[in-house]
Formats: sequence, C-alpha cells, structure tokens
Amino acid sequence: MDQNLGIYKDVIGALAVAITAILFISLLVRLLRTMMLHRTIREAIIRDSPITPELLDKIEGRTPAAGGDDRIGLVLIALGAAQICFALIQEHAGATRDLIGIALFPLFVGGVLVGRFWYLGHRGVDH
Repeated sequence: MDQNLGIYKDVIGALAVAITAILFISLLVRLLRTMMLHRTIREAIIRDSPITPELLDKIEGRTPAAGGDDRIGLVLIALGAAQICFALIQEHAGATRDLIGIALFPLFVGGVLVGRFWYLGHRGVDH
C-alpha cells in the first residue's frame, strides 16, 4: 500500500515539473516574440517608415487560431474522459474515487471553454 502511494507521489511530482517547464517555455517564447515585435517597430520608427495606426493595430492584433477555444476544450474533455476510463479499470476503490475526482477538473474546464465558444458563436461574436 505504501509503495503505491510512493508511485503516486512520483507521478504527481513528475507532472508538476513537466507542467512548470512547459509554462516557463511558453512564457519565454511569448517574451521573445514581444521583444522582436518591439524591435521591428523601433527600427521602422528610426528609419522614418510611415507607420499608420492601422498598421500598428494589425501588428499588435493577435487573433487566436481558428477554433482555439473549442479545440482546447475538446482536448480537455477527452483528457478527463480518458482519466475516468483509467480510474474505472483500477482495482482499488480509493484510487478510483481519487482519479475520478482529479478527472473532473479538465472535464469542467473543457466544458466551460466549449460552452463559451458555442455561446459566443450563437451570439454572433468573433471568438
């Protein structure tokens, strides 16, 4: 029994490290992208290139990828469903309950993202 808890702790620790690394890399890439954007605008200003407000809006405007919220939401729902399926094949009732509880988080977040995408689509708002 204690050995199983050790495995869960190792898995949770590895997941925490992986998620932290992914978030750090994502933020670093976003920072580098912003730095390059600012450098491009700065060079255009130095060279007296005509920069219109429309061009700046176009450069700054970051439109999300088509289907971004619904795809992420569907992936989270699929992840939650996979976790529930994995929990159901476990032999230990306590582990099954805990794993299903963990699976509720991606299910709810995915449901909210897909619901928001659907709601905004029916209202005619650009997503």
